Amino acid sequence: MAAASLDELIYSLGRLPVAAILTELRTRTFIAVNDGAAALFGSPAGDLVGGDVLSHIRSSEREAASKAYDAMAEKVIDGYQVQRGIVTPDGKELTLSVWGRRVEGFTQLYGLWILVPQPEPATGVELMMATSAVVLAVTDHDWQIEYMSADADLLGVRGSELRGFPLLGLVHPSAVAEFLAAAARTATEHISVTVLTRMRVGHEHWADRHCLIVRMCEHQPPRLGVVISAGTSEAAVGPSKSRLDEQVRHCALEARASQTLDALPALARLPQGNELSARQTEIVARLVAGERVADIAASMFLSPSTVRNHLAAIYRKFGVHSQAELLAALLRGSSHDH
Repeated sequence: MAAASLDELIYSLGRLPVAAILTELRTRTFIAVNDGAAALFGSPAGDLVGGDVLSHIRSSEREAASKAYDAMAEKVIDGYQVQRGIVTPDGKELTLSVWGRRVEGFTQLYGLWILVPQPEPATGVELMMATSAVVLAVTDHDWQIEYMSADADLLGVRGSELRGFPLLGLVHPSAVAEFLAAAARTATEHISVTVLTRMRVGHEHWADRHCLIVRMCEHQPPRLGVVISAGTSEAAVGPSKSRLDEQVRHCALEARASQTLDALPALARLPQGNELSARQTEIVARLVAGERVADIAASMFLSPSTVRNHLAAIYRKFGVHSQAELLAALLRGSSHDH
């Protein structure tokens, strides 16, 4: 995609329904701050612009934030997700979930940062999200795929076909070194990393895919959770949408999908060929989090009857007959993973 002008980026930032800031990556300075973000930082937007972003981050986290900034500026990674503490002018500390993406301007590299207070849900982010295909996967400690969602159309296969396949085997040989560096960063630092890479589609083709890599445990090397989505050129973005709109859509997609990854280790106990779709996986994850059918339907913009139909299919795959039996089966699966 062509580089964006700074005026376009600043205009788009002001229209976002979420707290967001735009920074210059190499100097780590505020370029633009929308009203939602200014409220979180406790300062007028005009007072923040031109200032050092790191000075507002909790002192114990500044070194890690600086390294992550450098990785985006040097194009080692395309984005990341992390929890950060910020300090307001009155000394109050606030923990935010931060989703960062690199945006290329005509002459500079910018960072788009979406800020969500914890533990609040990212409701505004979800409003930006169109229905989009994702592939969810989890690896073992050797980074072999242990489970992948059934509807892996973005990779041209059924998810069960890739059980036991090496994650790196999905990446084009020319991109393996960059992908491995991103995975290693996820493994050694407490951040989730996004890379735009070249991945296998079917048996003979390759295509650009966004890949969010998440550390799933504290072991070394850790199990990895992976969210795969369409490359930029394939994203369903109309001509009226801006570069920032697309980046926010990707952040929203990753934020929502990553919340389901914790359910995957237990799902790996399903017989091969009985994988759930990405949507069914999200329903399971929300059930485990204590949401009721009505809440799940509202959160996922589905009707309650559609959620119940998905649940009926999930019960069949698990060989159970109720939510209580399903949760018990998932609990047993989780206990086997520790």
